[in-house]
Amino acid sequence: MVRFIGPDNDAYVASLMRHVKEYEELAGETVALEIIPETDYVTNSLDALRGRLRGESPPDVFVSGPVSMWKLAGEGIVEPLDAYLDTCGDDYRPDDFLPSLLEINRWTGRRGDALGTGPLLEIPVNWETYNLAYLPDVLEKAGLSEPPSTWEEYFAAAARITERVPGVRGFAQRGSDTWHTMYTGYATQVWSYGATDFDSAGRSALAGPTMLAATRDFLKAAQVAGPARFPDGHWLDVARDFAAGQYGMIVDSDHYVAFFEGAESAVRGRVAYTRPPTGPGGGREANMWTWSLVMNSASQDKAAAWRFIEWASSPAFLARAALEGNMNPTRQSTWDDDAYQAEAAKWNGYGDTSLEILRTTARVLPTPMPEYLDVASMWSAAIVEAYKQPDALEQVFSETASRIDRFLSGDRTSAS
Repeated sequence: MVRFIGPDNDAYVASLMRHVKEYEELAGETVALEIIPETDYVTNSLDALRGRLRGESPPDVFVSGPVSMWKLAGEGIVEPLDAYLDTCGDDYRPDDFLPSLLEINRWTGRRGDALGTGPLLEIPVNWETYNLAYLPDVLEKAGLSEPPSTWEEYFAAAARITERVPGVRGFAQRGSDTWHTMYTGYATQVWSYGATDFDSAGRSALAGPTMLAATRDFLKAAQVAGPARFPDGHWLDVARDFAAGQYGMIVDSDHYVAFFEGAESAVRGRVAYTRPPTGPGGGREANMWTWSLVMNSASQDKAAAWRFIEWASSPAFLARAALEGNMNPTRQSTWDDDAYQAEAAKWNGYGDTSLEILRTTARVLPTPMPEYLDVASMWSAAIVEAYKQPDALEQVFSETASRIDRFLSGDRTSAS
């Protein structure tokens, strides 16, 4: 038996659930799927997942992404895959994966070591980078003829939309004290300003002048033209609210296209997609993420685990999953597929924009380290606190930077 664990509210996992009987008939073995709520699966602590991975009957394969996987790899839960990749069948074609997606899933597991070095730790089955999606008709109603090209223009346009277009807020944004609040549009903005999470000596850079300037601009704009519910909003809420026509713009996951162009969307066919804005110095950074298949190092049948991974990340399976809403495709053959091209052609430049971002500016921006979930959680909590107390931004971020440094030095008590 192959045991698999994954989150709900995920299009790739939904495709697995839909077609797993096919694998069971093909391979002659049973697959046990355990699907748990995403809010438990992708949390600050990962406790719900880690407990299962180390249980008496641990799952063989699970879904993860860079920041979550970094924590698990640091705890020795992730099995390197290079040796298994060397045994795959001819039709698996590892070179069909978009090269950068495999590169960012190689890592040594050591704090600060660059992605792209070390063993392959997971196989990407979808990816996202953070683009600018906007409604041209809403911008036109606000008296704007072009989408914003800089973050200053983006925030100004958001204010204008909020003021001039009844019932529409300027921009959507995730918000909570969980780690991904800092990871998506906000991180893309911050790094585009020229800020970073850690300095060259490995100390937290949250209290640096560029970080504070970027965050101050973000918080001011969120007060004026951001979500009425901020600081709150799960990614699913954000995607659905934009699809309902509640916002004029968003810098967040480009695979939201599955929501924006879905049959139930109120903005279907009205959304345009372009690169995220540039910072004050002209820099453009786009953070990114991959959902990937990981083999548990505690798997009791790693050969069977790999056979399942090979099927579940094959060209045929991923091409089908993409047509079922699993964005973005990780294989070039899917992007070249006639059926997928016909579907993506309806989405107003989405496909070309996503690939351009991936091949030019997209990268995983945060500093790789096993402790990053904790770092990002402290950072996100600081954003929420500073939103509520705008005048205390410098103090809040300075205290958080010190807390992060103490945490990474091993002082867990005083860092809490």
